[in-house]
Amino acid sequence: MPSRRTHTKSRLGCLQCKKRRVKCDEKVPRCGSCAKHNITCKYTGSPVNRLLLSRIVYSNNQQSLDTEERSSSEISYISRTSPYSESPASIGGGRLSTTSASSLDRLDILSNLIDRNPQFPSDLHMRDLELMHHYSTETYRTWSEGQAPEIQEIWKTVVPKEALAHRFLMHGLLALSALHLCQINSGDKGPSRVMYTEIATRHQSLALSSFRSELNNITPLNCNAVFAFSGILTIATFASCQCTGIEQGMAPVEEILRVFSLLRGVNEILHTARDWILTGQLGPIVRDTFTSTADALPAEARAALDYLDEANSHNRDSDAKKAYCSAIQKLRNYFEIFYSQGQQVRIAMAWPITVPSAYIALLKSRQPMALVVLAHYCVILRLFDRCWWLTGWSENVVEEIYQSLDASWRPSMRWPIKIVGQVEKGKYQ
Repeated sequence: MPSRRTHTKSRLGCLQCKKRRVKCDEKVPRCGSCAKHNITCKYTGSPVNRLLLSRIVYSNNQQSLDTEERSSSEISYISRTSPYSESPASIGGGRLSTTSASSLDRLDILSNLIDRNPQFPSDLHMRDLELMHHYSTETYRTWSEGQAPEIQEIWKTVVPKEALAHRFLMHGLLALSALHLCQINSGDKGPSRVMYTEIATRHQSLALSSFRSELNNITPLNCNAVFAFSGILTIATFASCQCTGIEQGMAPVEEILRVFSLLRGVNEILHTARDWILTGQLGPIVRDTFTSTADALPAEARAALDYLDEANSHNRDSDAKKAYCSAIQKLRNYFEIFYSQGQQVRIAMAWPITVPSAYIALLKSRQPMALVVLAHYCVILRLFDRCWWLTGWSENVVEEIYQSLDASWRPSMRWPIKIVGQVEKGKYQ
C-alpha cells in the first residue's frame, strides 16, 4: 500500500484561503491563490510575525518554507527577535535568514494596519486645520478680551467642542478665523488675502445653509450651538466689510442696520432658549451682567448726551419722543459701563439689542434725530476701533450721517465728529 500523503496545516494562511478551505502558500503580501483569483489578500496574526515571515527566503530556490519547519517554538523565537537587530536572525541550522536591519523599512511593521481600500480622502484638509488653530489661539480673544477667564475659556474650548457636533457652527468658526487672517493680511494685495476671503465666503455659505433650518427647531440639544453661532455670525457680518467692503449699493447706515437686525435676533434666540442655555456650558456668558457708575462718565460725554435730551424735548411726536428718550438713556448707561467697568467689546453689541423697536423703525426711515443718536453710538464703536472687526465702521457711518443732514442738525454732531477724528480730513467742513 502506498504511503499516505502527508498534509501540513496552514495556520498562518490568509483569511480568504481559510474561508474557501484551501491551502494557502502564505506568500506575502499576496498569496498564490489570491493572486490567481485576483482578489484582495489579508492576513491575521501579529504585525511582527507577518513582517518577519515576509522577509524569509530559501537559501537555494527562494520557494516558500515547509510549514512543518516552523514549529511553535520557532515562531515564538521570531516574535521575540527584534526586527532592528544589527545581525540577521537565523533559524534551522542556517537555512532560514532575514535581511539585515539596515535594509528594512521600519514602518513595514504597521503595514497590516493600512486600509487597502480606503473609504475616506487621504488628505488632512490642512487649510481648515490652520483656521481652527488660529481660532483657538488668536481669534476668540478678539471679543472675549476683558471678560472673566471662565468666559474666555468657553469661547476657546467649549464652543469648538460644541462645533464638532454641529456642522453649521464649525463652518461659522472657520469662516470667522478666515476673515481674521484676511484682516491680518490686509496689507497684502497678493493671493493670500484673496484666498482667505474666498475660504471665509465658502464656509459662511455652508454655515448659513444649515443654520436656517436649525432656527425653526431650537431644542436643548442645539440651543448652545445656535446661540454661539448667532453671536459669531454678528461678528462675521461686521468683519466681512473689512475684507470685501460694504456690499455694493448698500450705504453704511443700511449695512449697520443689517447688523443690528442680527444682534436683535440673537436676543430673541436667547429669550427662546434662555433657561436651557443658563443650565448648560454656555450659561456663564448669559449670566455675565454689566455694572455702571454714573460718576465715571466724562464731562464731555455727559454734555453731549444732555444736548441730545434737550433736542428731543422739543419733539412734538410723543411716540417718537418716547423712543428717542429710551435710546438716549440706554446709550448713556452703556457709556457709564464703558468708563466704569472696563472696555469689554461686548458693550458695543449691547445697545442695538436693548433699544426699543420704535427707534429702529425711525432709524430705518432715516429720521434726522434717529441718525444723530446713531452717530453718538458710533463713538462707542470708535472707542473699540482697535478691534479688527470694528475698525473703520464709525468713520463710515458718521460720514454718511453728516452728509445726509441739513445744516440745522449739524451742531448736534460736534461730539461724534470730534471723537471719530475726521475733522482734520476735511470731510465735515
